[in-house]
Amino acid sequence: MRTLIRWAARLYPATWRNRYAAEFDALLEDISPSLGDLFDVLADVLRVRAITSVDACLVSGPVFPMSVRLPVVVSLTAHGLMIALVLLAVWGHVTTMPLHVVAPLPPPTPEPPPQVTDARVFPNALTLYSSLPLKIPAQGGTLPLYVAGGVGINFLSLPDIGAVYRQGNAEWRVWPGQALESFIVRRVLPEYPRGTSARGVVSVFVEYLITRDGSVKVLRTSGPPPFAGAAQSAIERWIYRPLEYENRPCEVLSRVEVRFDSEFANSGISR
Repeated sequence: MRTLIRWAARLYPATWRNRYAAEFDALLEDISPSLGDLFDVLADVLRVRAITSVDACLVSGPVFPMSVRLPVVVSLTAHGLMIALVLLAVWGHVTTMPLHVVAPLPPPTPEPPPQVTDARVFPNALTLYSSLPLKIPAQGGTLPLYVAGGVGINFLSLPDIGAVYRQGNAEWRVWPGQALESFIVRRVLPEYPRGTSARGVVSVFVEYLITRDGSVKVLRTSGPPPFAGAAQSAIERWIYRPLEYENRPCEVLSRVEVRFDSEFANSGISR
């Protein structure tokens, strides 16, 4: 900024520079000049130039309107152009900034269709797990569904409901799965194991723990290995919101029955 102000000071008449140049440079070294100081110098240059031009015309000869006005106009026009060039240079110096190009965001990944169990597997059950999707569409909307053909999940009656079990420092509270439906964030349904020779209905009983962070850990299974493995793999991918009891984080124990029916699995389900 000092360099620009010194350059602007050169626009003063020679008589002014010979008299005040040294004092002006000393003053400039003692301050921290700003953009406003540059404008003040340029405005003063115009004032001094205008006065000097008029004085020169008055001293040099008789006073004629055109002889006085023409030098003033020429001087002001020339110096106005010079000042405009200075301002353009300063404006470009102050406001020029690198452009940051922001790449467009990729389109959102579509959510997979909701999964529901095959209601035919438990024809008489009153508490079918995942008989409805997690999200219901707005009125008039359509909802594609994925039906796990030949697979059903039924809530078990828990004789020890409300009981508390302690494992070291951990405390587990027994609670039925249907009472926790409003807390579930993600559920994955087992798929019928392909390549098995089993026929008819196969049941797998699963005892699982909802931990404090909402993840699920299967504690025990009862059933043939291919089917028990399919049930455990799916249930351990369930996610719940963290649960609380009396305003304290807690872990919940629950049990379900997963039933596989080869007849319905092989018949096919529209999806």
